[in-house]
Amino acid sequence: MPKRPRSTKPRSPRKSGTYRALRKRLLEAEQTLQAIRSGEVDAIVVGGPGGDRVFTLAGADHDYRVLMDEMSEGVATLAKDGLVSYCNARFASILGLPAERIVGSTIFGILPSAAKERVAALLQAGLLTVSKGEFELGGEDGAVKTVLISVSKVAMDTGITQCVIATDLSEEKRREQEVAAERAERDAALRASEERYRQIVETAVEGIWLVDTDGRTTFANRALAEMLEYAPSDLRGQPIFDLMNEESAAAARRFLGRRRRYSELREFGFRAKSGREVWALLSMSPIEDHRGRYLGAVVMVSDVSDRRKLQAQLMLADRMSSLGTLSAGVAHEINNPLAYVIASLDLVADRLPEIASMLGREGGQFLEQQVQRAREGTDRVRKIVRDLKSFSRADEETVTVTDLVKSLNTSLTLVWNEIKHRARLVKDFDRLPPVRANEARLGQVFINLFVNAAQAMPEGNIEHNELRVVGRTDALGNAVVEIHDTGCGIPPDHLDRIFEPFFTTKPVGEGTGLGLAICHGIVTSLGGTLSVQETAVGKGTVFRVVLPAAKSTAESVHLAPRLVPRPKRRGRILVIDDEKDLTDVTREGLAGLHDVMTTQDARQALEWIGAGARFDLILCDMMMPLMTGMEFHMRLATLNPEQADRVVFMTGGAFTPRAREFLARLPNLRLEKPFDLGHVLSMVNAHLDIASRPASLGVGEEETHAVPS
Repeated sequence: MPKRPRSTKPRSPRKSGTYRALRKRLLEAEQTLQAIRSGEVDAIVVGGPGGDRVFTLAGADHDYRVLMDEMSEGVATLAKDGLVSYCNARFASILGLPAERIVGSTIFGILPSAAKERVAALLQAGLLTVSKGEFELGGEDGAVKTVLISVSKVAMDTGITQCVIATDLSEEKRREQEVAAERAERDAALRASEERYRQIVETAVEGIWLVDTDGRTTFANRALAEMLEYAPSDLRGQPIFDLMNEESAAAARRFLGRRRRYSELREFGFRAKSGREVWALLSMSPIEDHRGRYLGAVVMVSDVSDRRKLQAQLMLADRMSSLGTLSAGVAHEINNPLAYVIASLDLVADRLPEIASMLGREGGQFLEQQVQRAREGTDRVRKIVRDLKSFSRADEETVTVTDLVKSLNTSLTLVWNEIKHRARLVKDFDRLPPVRANEARLGQVFINLFVNAAQAMPEGNIEHNELRVVGRTDALGNAVVEIHDTGCGIPPDHLDRIFEPFFTTKPVGEGTGLGLAICHGIVTSLGGTLSVQETAVGKGTVFRVVLPAAKSTAESVHLAPRLVPRPKRRGRILVIDDEKDLTDVTREGLAGLHDVMTTQDARQALEWIGAGARFDLILCDMMMPLMTGMEFHMRLATLNPEQADRVVFMTGGAFTPRAREFLARLPNLRLEKPFDLGHVLSMVNAHLDIASRPASLGVGEEETHAVPS
C-alpha cells in the first residue's frame, strides 16, 4: 500500500489519536484480505454484540481432508460423547470396517467389547494429555491387528473434540517377531557352539591356557589344572611364570615377550602344587584384536614328563649297557695278569719250605706272611672282578641254579660304599637253599633293594642306623630274604604305588622311578614275590623277597678241590695264550706231573697238530689278537675233530655276544681266569684218569718243557 505524504500542518491531539487507530484497523484489514487471498487462513473470527463468531471459508479445509485421507496412519475425530464425526480411509482399513459404518457411530460400538474399558480410560486420559495404548483388534475380515491408538484433545469451532490416531503395528510386530526368532535361533546356535567348544576344551587331553599381556592366567581348562594339581579357579590370575622352575620362567618371559605372529613349540619345567616336577611341551600363539594389538596368548600344554623319564631311562640303560661292556673288558684285562700273579704265588707257596731253609727261620716266616697277604689281596681282586663279570652279564636271560647266599654277598660287596657311611650292616643268611634264577638279574634285585634301604637312612648316624639282611626257609621250603632298615619309612598313601613304573619320591635327578618296578617284574618272573612286609614313617621298612627253592642242585658251580690227587699217568698238555707270563707260570705249575708245551700264537699250535703232534688237553685262551680261541677251535675241528674235543677254553670274560653264543653251543670244558694251579691240576688229572689212551707228543717230543719262539 503506497505511503501517504506526511502532512506538515499541526494537528490537534484528538485528531492525531483517531487517525492512528483508523490506520491500525485499516492495516489489519489489508493483512486479513491478503491472508484470505493466499489461502493462509481457513476461517475468520469476527467479534460483535453477540460475541465472537467463526466464519469458515468455503473449500478452505479441502486440502487438509485430502492430506488426512492419504496419511498412512488412521485418523478419526470424536465428539465429547465418543461419536465419530470423521475418519480417514486408513482408519477404516485398520479397523476392517467401511467408513460409512464408522462415521456416525460411537467408538465403543465399533471396537471389540474386550477393548471398550481400556478405550474409555484412554479417552478420559486424552482430555488432559496425549495418551497411548496398544490393542489387538479384529475386523469383519477376521484379521487380528496390533494397533497403537493415540488420543489427544483438539479445540474446534464446534467445541472440544478428541483426535484419535491409529497406527497399524502388525507388520512391525511381525518383523520384530521374525527378528526375535532369528536372534533366538542365532543365540541357540551360539550357545550350542559355545557348549561344544566348552566340552572340547574341558575334555581335551591337552591343557589349554589363556594368559594376558602380563602372562597372568585368564583361563585354564581341567586337564591343565589336574596336570599341575590345582583347581581351575585357583590358577585364575596367577602368572604363568610363578608356576615354572627358575630357568623355565626366564625362558618363558623371553618366549612370550617376542609376541610372534605364529605359534612356537618349546619344553618348560613346572612345579605342581605338591612340589612334583612336571615337564610340558608348550605351543604359544598370540591373541590380537582387530587392530592388531597384542592381547595375550593361547597356550596348548602337553605333559611330557613320562616321555622325559623314559628318555632318561633309555639313556641310563645305554650307559649301563656301555658300563657292562666296559666292565667285561676291564675284567678280561685284569684277569690275564691276575691269573699269572695267582699262579706265581701258588708256585712260591709250594716251594716255601725249600726257600725258608735258605732264608732261615725268621726270613721264612716273613716270606710266608707276605705270600699269604699277597694271596689274600689277589683273592679280593678276583672276587671284585667276578662281581664285575656278573654285572656285565645282565643281558643274559639264562636261568640256572643259583647260590642265593653268594648272590647276597656279591650284591652287598658292590653297594658297600653306599652303606658304610650310613648304617651298620648285619648279615643273618648263612643257610639258604639255592634258587633257579639268572644270577645277574637276581643281583640287580638285591642291589636295588640294598641301595634304597641305605639311602632311606641319613649319613653320619651309623651308631643308630642299621641295615639288616635276614635269610630263612619258610614252611613250604621257599627261600625268604628280608631287608630291614631304620630309615624314613614309606607314607601309607605311597604303598599302593611304589611298584608302579616312574613313581619315585626321590629328588629330581636321583631316581627314575623304575627300580622297584623292574625288581618286582624280575622276582615275579622267577615265580616269587616282592612285597613291603612292614613300614612306619620315621622308623623304617622291611622288604621281603620270596623265591621257590631249586628242585636240584646238579647245576651248582664246581668248587676247586682242596687236595690234588696225583694222576695215574703223565699227560701231554698244550697251553695257548697271548700272555707269555701266564703260559710260563702254567707250565711251571704243571711241569712236575705232566709234559707241557706252550705258545702265544694259536696258528703255531695248528701247525704242530697238522704235523702230527697230539695232546691229552689243550688249554686255549678265548680272546687273542692274532687268532682267537673260536677261530682256532673251528680250524682244529676241520683238521682233527678228536683234538678239538680236547680243547679247554680259558676266558677272562667272554664279553662279546658272539663269544657267549660260541661257548654256550660247545660241550668243551671251560676254565675261568684267574685260576689257581690246584684247580687246573685237578681238572687235568681227572681228565687223564678217564682218557681212553695216551696221546703221542709228536713234534718236540724230546723237549717236554719247550717254549716255541
